Amino acid sequence: MEAAEVEIPSYFLCPISIQLMKDPVTICTGVTYDRQSIEKWMFTLGNNTCPLTRQHVHSTDLTPNHTLLRLIQQWCDLNSSKGVDRISTPPPPLDADQLHKLLRDIESSPAPAFQAKALKKLRSVAGESEGNRQLIALSDAPAALVFLIENHSAETDEAGCCYEIAAACEEALGILYSLPLRDKTLDSITTAGCLPSVAYVLKRGTSNARFHAAMLLQSVSTKVLERFVMNANEEIIEGLLEMLTEEVCHQATMAALNVLTAMSNSSRRSRKKAIEAGAVSALIELLPDQTVEKKNICERMLCLLDVLCGCAEGRAAMADHAMGIAAVSKKIIRVSPLATEKAVRIVWSLCKCSPSKQIINEVVQIGAVAKLCMLMHSECTPKTKSKAKEMLRVHDKFWRNSSCVPSIIYPKSVL
Repeated sequence: MEAAEVEIPSYFLCPISIQLMKDPVTICTGVTYDRQSIEKWMFTLGNNTCPLTRQHVHSTDLTPNHTLLRLIQQWCDLNSSKGVDRISTPPPPLDADQLHKLLRDIESSPAPAFQAKALKKLRSVAGESEGNRQLIALSDAPAALVFLIENHSAETDEAGCCYEIAAACEEALGILYSLPLRDKTLDSITTAGCLPSVAYVLKRGTSNARFHAAMLLQSVSTKVLERFVMNANEEIIEGLLEMLTEEVCHQATMAALNVLTAMSNSSRRSRKKAIEAGAVSALIELLPDQTVEKKNICERMLCLLDVLCGCAEGRAAMADHAMGIAAVSKKIIRVSPLATEKAVRIVWSLCKCSPSKQIINEVVQIGAVAKLCMLMHSECTPKTKSKAKEMLRVHDKFWRNSSCVPSIIYPKSVL
């Protein structure tokens, strides 16, 4: 039986989340909240008012309510027979002196192995609370972490791929990814010195390190896209594409797709880099495996392909791939309205801007025209229906009399 099935005294519940408090703390207005909930309210969401009283919060200091914690623990013990687990006493929050000592241990460690151990401790502390992460983010820690990442590739090569150096870099990436990134830190990450090391981890790191690298790049590209794109090299794109093909995990795949889409949308130069790195080919070969169960990934892949097919190089790469049109056309109707819209747009781009006889013939042979005809009678969006109608109208003479399209489903008029 879970604690949710037991009647919990109202004063044990956090006013924000209405859940049993595990680490009650009192803010300057005198109201007690669960630490995790109030830290999210104040630090992550950036609110400066008390959620309950709406008073202005002039201090972000959180005072542990030890009396209430003991009462909650006693209540848990009394209800243990009903399936209520005892709440353990939470670790004390990180203070400036402890953080300074941790940073000193990291910077003065005589060997990479000791450095990695100190970094693991810092990462553990960062994972304990949002308040700890805020304190770390406002300190000199981000600069030290970026420095470690920046020097990873060169030092690893000199040391003959030293495992301890790689481990220290990967720990630094894991910490940096978890922190709220400030402008100064973002500037450091987007320098030409740091990004090559991140690309190195994307290609050669452990699964966890590659995940953290992809998530960090997603955060950076969301906040400072222009600076990121300016300094990102082909190795970043290659590393992200490798993550797609190897499917490290769902989150990493989504992050890689988001970064590649943002970069490709930012400039023609970035789009061309992605195409030259083999993005179109990689996406086409991955699409057949993206079923309804992987709807989000399929939609993102089609969104990225749509962007890449917005230029001649992308359309040429698409047309040159033996299964390009077939892979995209199979996603029409089958996955989601968004996937259908993007798939139709891609086929429309090819038929409108690169209407070779081979492409027009292939579109009908693989069954795409039959699906376009079905869309004319479906509940798809007006935008999608308009694209389908335009393709059918422009190539009407060729497609209408094709044996590959049953006359019963071909619209009598597409005008």
